Amino acid sequence: MLVDPSVEELLPKAECRYSLCMLVAKRARQLVDGAQPMVEDPTPSYVTLACKEVAADKVVGVEGQHTPYVPLRPEIEEARRLAKEAAENQARLEAEGVDGENAEEAAPVETADAEATEETVGSFVEEVSEFEEIVETDDSDDSEEEES
Repeated sequence: MLVDPSVEELLPKAECRYSLCMLVAKRARQLVDGAQPMVEDPTPSYVTLACKEVAADKVVGVEGQHTPYVPLRPEIEEARRLAKEAAENQARLEAEGVDGENAEEAAPVETADAEATEETVGSFVEEVSEFEEIVETDDSDDSEEEES
């Protein structure tokens, strides 16, 4: 049972108990997904932390349908931003027609996340080409059997 802050303290912050419950639940989900707390509190419970944020007027319910954006941890946001920049840079280089050797000179220094992505893509391409070789070999065996 929620004791601090009490439900009675939180009710003036929302239209009804249902709206209050939905507001707290949505904020608790955001906290679980990595959003930064807006109040300092050592509690391990995300629901209690969300209630304390509502009580402190840090989280406010808005009538109507809205898609709130609460930034996640800074390192996640930075990784997403760098990945987006790398994709835009790659698209720009392809549009300009820069070949593979000159692309490294034209592109800015990449981060470890981008390098890890390149390694993953490279290994995937190698696996696909190995699979294609196997399929081509199997197809050629079938055509030899049909000719006999």
